[in-house]
Amino acid sequence: MKFRFSISLKLLVLILPLVCLPIAVVGYFSFKASVDRVDRLVRHEQMVQVRATAGEINDIFNDIRQDLATIVSLPVLEDYHNARAFRLDAEAEFNRENTVRLFSDFIARTPYYYQIRYLDPTGRELVKVNRKGSVKTLSKLGDTDLFQKVRQTGESGTSVSVIRRSPPENGRVIHWARSIFSGLKEFSGVVIIDLDYEKIIRMVKKIQVGERGYAFLVDEKGSVIAHPRFAPFALHLNNYPNSSVRELVLEMMTGASGWKPYLFEGQDKVAAFAPIPVMKWSLAVTITTDEYRKEALAIRSRVIKTVAVTLIFAIAGVTLLTYFLLRPVRNLVRATDRIAGGDPGNEIPIQSKDELGDLTRSFNRMVKNLTHVQNELVRSEKLISLGRLSAGVAHEIRNPLNAMKGAIVHLQRRRSDDRLVEEYTRLVSEEIDRLNQFVSEFLLFARQSKPKPVPTDINRLMVATQHLFEERAKERLIRFHNQLRPDIPLMHVDPHQIEQVVVNVLINAMDAMPDGGDVTFSSKVLNSVAEEDKIRIIRLTIEDNGSGIPVQQLKNIFDPFYSTKDTGTGLGLPLSLGIVENHEGQIRITSQEGGGTSVIIELPITNSYSQPNGDITNENDSGS
Repeated sequence: MKFRFSISLKLLVLILPLVCLPIAVVGYFSFKASVDRVDRLVRHEQMVQVRATAGEINDIFNDIRQDLATIVSLPVLEDYHNARAFRLDAEAEFNRENTVRLFSDFIARTPYYYQIRYLDPTGRELVKVNRKGSVKTLSKLGDTDLFQKVRQTGESGTSVSVIRRSPPENGRVIHWARSIFSGLKEFSGVVIIDLDYEKIIRMVKKIQVGERGYAFLVDEKGSVIAHPRFAPFALHLNNYPNSSVRELVLEMMTGASGWKPYLFEGQDKVAAFAPIPVMKWSLAVTITTDEYRKEALAIRSRVIKTVAVTLIFAIAGVTLLTYFLLRPVRNLVRATDRIAGGDPGNEIPIQSKDELGDLTRSFNRMVKNLTHVQNELVRSEKLISLGRLSAGVAHEIRNPLNAMKGAIVHLQRRRSDDRLVEEYTRLVSEEIDRLNQFVSEFLLFARQSKPKPVPTDINRLMVATQHLFEERAKERLIRFHNQLRPDIPLMHVDPHQIEQVVVNVLINAMDAMPDGGDVTFSSKVLNSVAEEDKIRIIRLTIEDNGSGIPVQQLKNIFDPFYSTKDTGTGLGLPLSLGIVENHEGQIRITSQEGGGTSVIIELPITNSYSQPNGDITNENDSGS
């Protein structure tokens, strides 16, 4: 059995090496480089986290200093002190309320503040505000170390307490205090901001590197003041479990930043540390050596998996690409086989806007043209055969009809006084006239002559045709409306044949409106629908609002002798079709039962004159 080397297989063989080999090479070098870079990545991640958090904590402490400086510089506290000194109770109460609002604003703006207090020169609390609002229970702190210390620092000094527990919530706070001096350099009180240290601890505990990495905070004395497992001050320089931890803490106390390995609880660890200059503290982020080596192995595994997945996706992508790329070609092959079997079928759907889409579009147009040509050939053969038959039949019918007409006339003259003979001869004469008309149309259809084109004003031709039917239209309550464009050029057409087309269409439109209605005539210049044709066309439209044509009858209206009217011959529209096609034009009909009919005639502008016609758009917009 001979193996068929398809296009899909060729594309796979060609594209897969081009895609997979570079990926495999890049994956290999990435695998080699991951081991060397993992140490730097882990170290960088630790340093980024520790510096960012240390900077954030340092900013918090700086903000406290700046807020204290801002508060003591505001005149509201001095005004409050002076009002109390001069026993101006109303003004003192007003300034106290302003002070409460001021402290509340600072607390609302900064989530790390527990409360703000204002003390008088004796150390008695005058204003105390926390997150719940102003506190009514006030204390006297004149004998505390913090009050005495801050009073001795002078105007520009800020005193900071050690970490203390706050009795109401049993949490930890740090007191920041600053003295207030009046304009006369007199000591007028102290402002204290209580920092909620529990939030600093939670900030440190949130830091995590890897699965088991954590952070801890060391103060200026070497004590651990924030740790996920130990309470503040539980570890200090005198009770660290080994010398390597103590060496790490001592290096952190120098205010430097760095990265250092150490041993803790039997595990080899590495720590990145950075200082908090305002408090002379230091923050460290630690991770076990096994874990960051595990991270290296994980990176290595991820690289291998990434390469494998990429290869799989590359194979799947190339397979899908070849499938979708060749699907239009397969559709064309199936359509070609179907057409070769005599079944044109439906159009192939266009699913892309690339060259394959253009090919599909051209193929659909070719199939459509072939189908049209085939239908035209079949119709032409039928018409040729019918024409030959029609000429002979019409000749054989016309001669007896003429003889019968003569005999009837003679009988009418000889028996003019006989009413019965007069009645029947009149009926026979009318039927002979109808047969003569049918034979004339039959011969006209069979002998369709070639057009004799002359320069013709299409708009005026349509208006002149309407004049022929004005009286009949008035009787039937039918109104004509014109929407004829004045820029229609003169055309080289046979005016008599085109007039015959308009007459046939107009008769059908009027017959479709037994109770009256509207017929609209329009004309305009368009570009050809086919992109490859660089010609213009004139479109004539005759539209009525009559009874319309049923869908099942619409496909047969151009067949000879097909008519839905009792008195019709079925030759009007086939004759019109032949005339329009002899002028290299097209005629088509759109209709909906009960919704009216539109007849569209398109004639190419081949040898037209350049000057436009006169504006006769409303020349025959009649209300007849």
